[in-house]
Amino acid sequence: MKLLKIFLIFIYLTSLRQVNAANITGANTINSDSTTQQVYNADDTSLTITNSSTLSRTGQAPVNINGKDDGTLTINSGSSITATSHNTVQGKDQAGLTVTNSGTISSGGSKAINLLNAQNSTVTNNSGGIIKSNTNTVTLTENSGTGNNVTINNSGQIFSEAVSSGTTNNNAVKSEDDTNNMTLINNVGGHIYNNNSSATALQQATVFIAAEDTATLTNSGKIENKAGPENWAIGIAGSGVTVTLKDAGKVIGKINVADSGHTIRLQHGAGQAYYYDITGNGTYTLQDLDGNPVVKGSAGSIGQGGNEMVDEELGYKSLSLRKSLTRYQQSDEFSERDKGWGEITTSFLKRDGDNSTLALDNEKIGIGANIFEPISNNKTLILSFETSLQNISKNHDINKFSFLTGMNFDKIEISEGVNSEIYFLGGASFNKSDRNILTNTTSTGLLDISDEYMSYEALIGNKIIFNNLLPDLSFNFGYSHTPSHEESKFYKWEDRDVYNGSLALSNEHQILKDNKKNIYFSWIADARTILDDNVQIFYVNGTKGSYTQNNDLKTEFSLSAGLNYNYNFSKNSKFSMSLDGLQTSQDTSGIKANLKYSHKF
Repeated sequence: MKLLKIFLIFIYLTSLRQVNAANITGANTINSDSTTQQVYNADDTSLTITNSSTLSRTGQAPVNINGKDDGTLTINSGSSITATSHNTVQGKDQAGLTVTNSGTISSGGSKAINLLNAQNSTVTNNSGGIIKSNTNTVTLTENSGTGNNVTINNSGQIFSEAVSSGTTNNNAVKSEDDTNNMTLINNVGGHIYNNNSSATALQQATVFIAAEDTATLTNSGKIENKAGPENWAIGIAGSGVTVTLKDAGKVIGKINVADSGHTIRLQHGAGQAYYYDITGNGTYTLQDLDGNPVVKGSAGSIGQGGNEMVDEELGYKSLSLRKSLTRYQQSDEFSERDKGWGEITTSFLKRDGDNSTLALDNEKIGIGANIFEPISNNKTLILSFETSLQNISKNHDINKFSFLTGMNFDKIEISEGVNSEIYFLGGASFNKSDRNILTNTTSTGLLDISDEYMSYEALIGNKIIFNNLLPDLSFNFGYSHTPSHEESKFYKWEDRDVYNGSLALSNEHQILKDNKKNIYFSWIADARTILDDNVQIFYVNGTKGSYTQNNDLKTEFSLSAGLNYNYNFSKNSKFSMSLDGLQTSQDTSGIKANLKYSHKF
């Protein structure tokens, strides 16, 4: 009799278990609110939640894949699946499951999606989709064999809601070291987060990925530990985990590395500066996929920015001075030598980047003034000023104020019909640098850093003037010295010297000249190269790195042409206008213009 009672109780409890549950096969749709558990009862079963419906269950597993293979679950936008307890989508002991979420999958306990012993399964969380639980939201684990070939592709939100500490495990995404071939892709707009300050990376990390021999995490969105950046956002363990941090993706919280054979790859774009705090005793290889120099004291790189363009800046200063000197020598003031001459110019330069050489996109706008004061019949004092704003790709701005002064000696006779002139100038530039870097050490994943430093330049040139149809020939030399300086966070630079030289042909061609008007065309063809350039040594958070300019950037061919117009209103008043264009082999183009009205009182 006792055994009969036990048997009847068992039958009763089993029947209760089946109440409010449905065994489904084939294609199924829920388009109104339901509390009926959906139990997959065959392979190739599909279920779609649509029409802003909610499938909810008090307890566990409103959707139970039930060990069936090649199942499909789709939650459309506005629809949801919720459980008050655990395992909202129970996806254990199966192969080939595909979950596509554009709505909400929510668990009041742990595991919104449980992929225990899962094989060849895919979870896609689309933009606007939410996958959440109190703890351990999406997990790939194994109690026998190896969980294998699981892909999570996120463009929405995946998060653990509990505020955790102590020994609580609370990962938004987790795979442990008895699994393999886990792939997590967090796309632009994707946000994966938790709020955990527990004791270990396994318990604390927002994303924890371990593997027997291979796994992949690629982040272009945001991975965040809301407990603060001093806690772990990413933990990797086991063997062969590859983490790729790319685009403008943010990591908020430290990265912990355990065990060996891992790779951390950075792909934020040529010139992007970053610093990631990496802890743990594991071994890993660092790679910057854009070719930026990267150092391993944690993981850091700095866009070379203004340093990469010192040689070009010298060349462009020399070109600008020579063009201004030509305009002065074509003026009435030069021929009369009775008073000084000056001009105010505005200029714009733009260079297209080249990732293969680390040539960075660059735009520069400047306002300058050049003053020429004759001292004697063949000597002229030169004063040159410029203030400019340089915008370098990947969030780096440099404000500059430059000053040069020197002399020009002209009418140096070499032979009949051949003259020469020589100029030399020296000066300094004040540079104020502001850059925005990617980092896991702040609550935003970004950090503004600044720097102020001086640099010093010298320009020397010799021009041979042929008094016939032959173009003039000039030799020009530049030198720049930048002392060591240190940015407000992470980055320090050692001093650097750059020497360059150029060979140029130039000429002026009179188009129109009478008592009122004067129009002439001028051009310069310049070939420049670095003569000597020491390697730039820099430090990222105390770890030494170096940068050597690509050989393709060490030479440049430039062509500058200008149209110059002067109009005499009267003997005492004159209007002048000039327009110069520049094109170079380094994909730099520019324009410089000035307007001037002068009146003698």
